[in-house]
Amino acid sequence: MKKFFVSLFVAALTSGFALAQDLESVTNAYNAAASALNGGDNKAVLAQFESALESANVLGGDGMDIAKNCKEVIPQLYLRIGKTAAESKSFDDAIAAFKSAAAKAEEFANNADVISEVSSLVPQMLNAKAGALLNAKNYAEAVTAYKAVLEADPENGTALLRLGMALAADNKVDEAIEPLKKSMEFGQEANAKKQLANIYLKNAVACQKEKDMKGMLENAQLSVENNDSANAQKIIGIAALSLKQNQIAADAFEAYLALSPKASDKAQIIYQLGTALMGAGNNSKACGYFQQLKADAKWGEAATYYITTLKCN
Repeated sequence: MKKFFVSLFVAALTSGFALAQDLESVTNAYNAAASALNGGDNKAVLAQFESALESANVLGGDGMDIAKNCKEVIPQLYLRIGKTAAESKSFDDAIAAFKSAAAKAEEFANNADVISEVSSLVPQMLNAKAGALLNAKNYAEAVTAYKAVLEADPENGTALLRLGMALAADNKVDEAIEPLKKSMEFGQEANAKKQLANIYLKNAVACQKEKDMKGMLENAQLSVENNDSANAQKIIGIAALSLKQNQIAADAFEAYLALSPKASDKAQIIYQLGTALMGAGNNSKACGYFQQLKADAKWGEAATYYITTLKCN
């Protein structure tokens, strides 16, 4: 019996000595990690703290203080790693690190400030990533990135606008219209209208190439509705004149001349305006425009013919 108690005593003594050694080892590991905090290699330091935490947890109550300290530092280190990645424009790495920071803070239930900061940093990174892709003309990837932004913030007017721009640039014009229109509800009306005007103007030009005068007219009119321009007014005039919608053509040609008074094709437009006014039954006004062309080398002869025909004064 005496030998049995001696064995128990020796075992307990050995166990206590081993525990003391383990605690000392974990403490040293923690101190080494803490000393390296300002060394700049955040990933290496993070690995040290995570190892120290794992070892401290094995010790149970004896490692509680060390574990608590590790849990305070680990989310902050993920945050640092994310910010370093963001500075080098490694946006995916930054987002992953920020999400890990928040996940650890939630797991440890000890760092609400990290969770709050991450909630603003992740959207910033998503936006920055999408913007970089759009600026680099990686339009398909930019579309995917802006959709990710909008999943988190569906009322982000800038993201809606830029999603529309990316889709249009990626030749997905029909898909671009909806987000552009939606962006107008969230502070981007002026910018969205300019983008829509450009889309409709390009559509009008495409219709002109296909000799689709009706489509040409409709798209040019939509362009003007969103953002008036000389080019769109000219296209309206040409299409309407072809469709014998003479008053619409005349109004558009007059608008073109008002917007572009020194246009290189001014004489031609004045002639077309005169013919549109004739077609609309406004001969007296047509005369005024034809008379402006009497001395023109190219259009003077045709203008003189109409001056005679209309018996202009």
